[in-house]
Amino acid sequence: MSGLQKRTNTGGGGEGNDSHKVIDESPSVPITSTRKRLRRKPRKRENLFFSRKFGSLNIGEIHFKIAFVFFVTMVTVAARWIVVNGRRQSQILKEQKKANLAHEFDKMQELKEKVKVAVEHLDVNATLISWGESSSKWNGLYKHSDFMDGVGDTTPEYRKLREKIDAILPDDDLQRLLSVAKTLRQRDYISKAPEEVSYDINDCPEIPPDGYPYAWNVLRVLDNWPPDDPAPRPSVFQGICRFDYLTERHKAINYLRKEVPFVIRDDPKVLRTVERWNHPGYMQELLGPKKYRTEHSLNNHFMYFVNPRGKIKKKQLRRMNRGRKEIVAPEGWEPPTDLTRMTYDTWLSHANVTDDKLGPDNEHWYYRLIGCGKMGRCDMDSSEYLFDELSFFQPRFENELYMVDPTKQKGIHCRFGMKGVIAENHFDGSRNMIAILGGERRYILSHPDECKRLCLYPQGHPSGRHSAVDWSDPDLEKFPKFKMAKVNEVIMQAGDVLYLPTNWFHYIISLELNFQCNTRSGISKDYMEQIHNCGF
Repeated sequence: MSGLQKRTNTGGGGEGNDSHKVIDESPSVPITSTRKRLRRKPRKRENLFFSRKFGSLNIGEIHFKIAFVFFVTMVTVAARWIVVNGRRQSQILKEQKKANLAHEFDKMQELKEKVKVAVEHLDVNATLISWGESSSKWNGLYKHSDFMDGVGDTTPEYRKLREKIDAILPDDDLQRLLSVAKTLRQRDYISKAPEEVSYDINDCPEIPPDGYPYAWNVLRVLDNWPPDDPAPRPSVFQGICRFDYLTERHKAINYLRKEVPFVIRDDPKVLRTVERWNHPGYMQELLGPKKYRTEHSLNNHFMYFVNPRGKIKKKQLRRMNRGRKEIVAPEGWEPPTDLTRMTYDTWLSHANVTDDKLGPDNEHWYYRLIGCGKMGRCDMDSSEYLFDELSFFQPRFENELYMVDPTKQKGIHCRFGMKGVIAENHFDGSRNMIAILGGERRYILSHPDECKRLCLYPQGHPSGRHSAVDWSDPDLEKFPKFKMAKVNEVIMQAGDVLYLPTNWFHYIISLELNFQCNTRSGISKDYMEQIHNCGF
């Protein structure tokens, strides 16, 4: 009991007994307030930092929110910096790549300009005739002047043969080469109807004129010179220009860029091959006893076909520009030719015979060589020396006249024709450069927009993209549209190179024993619409 209270005891008990009465002598303080103070427990010492309040929030909550907002802000800033910096780096890389491409393009253009200037100002000397210098050694063997790393024949046998022939026929005499070509061209052909053409085929303008090349009705051309008769005619319906390499090369480049056909004559590199291949005994040494693929026909007509016995590979399907995976032969169809293999001497014994054994109903043989180059192995008996022999068809970027796109070259293909051989009318799905290295050939050409009038076998036929009409004896009742077709022709002789753009039609007649080689370099889109509208 508190010292402020005093208890008295007067004895007795019971009701009304005041013996336990407590007398409070403390100051007048409400008893309830005192009891509350007595019951109050000591407070724990709290962290004043967290206990201070601002409105409904204490300091800790405020600091937590500040820290959270700061963290989110920093993450956002960092993310934005990463995005912006990434874009900046990407832009820098793009600009660097663009600058590098521009630099490479400038270098290529500079190289092309140097080549162009060099060609335009070259004198008549050896630099016109070959790509480099001969008589140097390569791995201890002879290195000819047209050697190109990555393609060609590197065997000792071929190197020895080239060393031998180069000693006999050195590459330092352009006049000798021109004389050889002139000797091989035994005939001159004149234009059949020059008054109908607005330009001179032997002195064409700098750029292709309107309506180039001029074309005539196909029946008029065939009546003037029936295909089964290889005997020469004095005049032909020539509508394409012929350019001299030494003086009109720039014109040929202009026509090439316009994707129109033309012939260029007397390129010294071409003439070197012409001279070698017509030198007595050289082809026998070059080809030797090896057997090469040879097409055989019971008559003088040859038509390409795909064997219909099975499905063809997708890659081959795309290459042939066909839309179906399976080739279907019509009822009663027979392959127009068969394939065999023979040596050059054996083929020559068949081809080099008198005219009485060369009629259209007699057997004919078509001899073939294939150089694969950077395509890899494309034939079981590939003739890689073709890239050495035909240096003008090498895949060089400075070789812009013959190689529009060197990266798309599809090898070098040679076909040796005997007199009277006919390759049926067809189109090829890529640019084509065709060189005549001996003999003569007659080419009848048609623009792609003549496709429907040329009456082709359809897609899926073994000989699709070839004309179904026998041009030697056209059936106009069966093919009435054919009589409306328009064509022009040109006689190709030793030293001539013909440019055929993508999808141009050509019908070929061998006028005598001849050597022809061609190469392809990419595809142009200029005439795709006409061919698509024709069903291909």
